[in-house]
Amino acid sequence: MIFQVNNNSEYTDDSTYLEPSIAELILKDSVLIDEVMQFENKKRKVQQILKQLQQLAQSIELTIENVEADQLTIKVEGSPVSLQQLQQLFQSGEFTDVSGVTVKQFSLVNQHSYQNEEIAQIDENDPQFRLIDKIMSQGGNDEDLREANLSGAILSHANLILADLREANLMGIDLSGANLMGADLSGADLLGANLTGANLTGAKLTEANLKGADLGDAMLQEADLSWADLSEVNLIGANLSQANLKGAILSNSLLSHTNLSQANLSDANLNHSIISKTNLSGSVLSQTDLSDAYISDANLNQASVDNINVIHAQFVNNQGIDEWLQEDLMKHEALFNHQVTESTD
Repeated sequence: MIFQVNNNSEYTDDSTYLEPSIAELILKDSVLIDEVMQFENKKRKVQQILKQLQQLAQSIELTIENVEADQLTIKVEGSPVSLQQLQQLFQSGEFTDVSGVTVKQFSLVNQHSYQNEEIAQIDENDPQFRLIDKIMSQGGNDEDLREANLSGAILSHANLILADLREANLMGIDLSGANLMGADLSGADLLGANLTGANLTGAKLTEANLKGADLGDAMLQEADLSWADLSEVNLIGANLSQANLKGAILSNSLLSHTNLSQANLSDANLNHSIISKTNLSGSVLSQTDLSDAYISDANLNQASVDNINVIHAQFVNNQGIDEWLQEDLMKHEALFNHQVTESTD
């Protein structure tokens, strides 16, 4: 499962006193799990789908149940009247798509059998289930987890020090507060992962896919993130001092109150990022792309800024930029606070 979205509404019709019924809605659309598509756009797409369903039939509760290779399964709970209304629309051919997504199947499900099916789906012999259970009960210190499938797993506060997670499928995983000191996540897929407060000190994340991940308050001191995809990532409050971010993609990311002191950001792409109250002292910004970025109240003391791309980048109240450097940056189309003010008057 990549993510869950709940959309609750109060039952308003006369049948709300009856036992709620359950239905399964299957939408066929591979774009929902296309890794190239931005993770936030996926969530917005799902929200559109749920909103339209809510308009079609009132008094229903919707939950994303599963995302597979070519379909999205939604569990629908509500009054019998509401669900029968949706079923009639589907059978009549009027309910063929939702927000441009093809409706593959809509079927009412007996609540008792549905609950039994959910229980049956928890197979204790399933390799993924057993692996997750082992990590949570025994820890995964120095464990060989190369190419493991842990997508959607909840491993909050798990102990994975020095674990080998190279090329692992960790899409949508919850590793908040987990200890991953020195772990090797090279080439791992962490699309949309929750790593808030995780300890990744000294971890290796070269060429890892962290697109749309949440790394708020994460500890990444001396971590190797070279050539990693960190686009659309939340790095608010994260500590990346002395981290290697050479060639990393950080476009459209949030770097507010982030510690990047002495970090290597050479050849990195930070275009359209928000860099506010960020510590960049002593960092290497050689050949870095800061085009269209917003840099405010940042500490750039002793930072190396050779040959950086600052086209349309906005600099406001930053430390470590003397008059000579400011003139040089302005020659390369950077905007400073007085220019931004003048242009908006």
